Amino acid sequence: MRDRFTEMSAQQIVIVDLTSGQATHSREAPSYELPMHRVVYRQMQNVAAIVHTTLSVLRSPLPPVIDEMMVYFGGTIDVADYAFTGTEELGENVVRALGDHSAVLLANHGNVCVGRDIETALHTAITMEAAARVYVQALQIGEPIALPDSSIEAARAMFRHRTRDRR
Repeated sequence: MRDRFTEMSAQQIVIVDLTSGQATHSREAPSYELPMHRVVYRQMQNVAAIVHTTLSVLRSPLPPVIDEMMVYFGGTIDVADYAFTGTEELGENVVRALGDHSAVLLANHGNVCVGRDIETALHTAITMEAAARVYVQALQIGEPIALPDSSIEAARAMFRHRTRDRR
């Protein structure tokens, strides 16, 4: 089965004017999720890239069960309140739930990972998928134990330092 994202080319990336929402210098049409993306970009000046994937149906936060979650996300991955897809309301919910973190789950929808560039946002998304997989697999045999508070505080300081110039 072919995956349209593993075969994606630079010509398929749609450049959009954030003020008008119109595609510029692109043959492809913008995603119907453009209103959400525009809200995030307008309200979070430190974000220059967003990776948005789908298939998240639980409305449960993803607790920090591995160190990488602290380093790459800043801790627990929270859940943004539900809003219908493709709306500015969804974008507002994303911004509120992100806070100073780099990833958020979207209730009954998917997730959003942000970064200072596409490489950072994509790495965050890949790390998030891996962390979610670890968590779900652990749930099959017991109750995963979140990192201790002392580790969380130390890692939050590391995350803030690491992302100060990167997000």
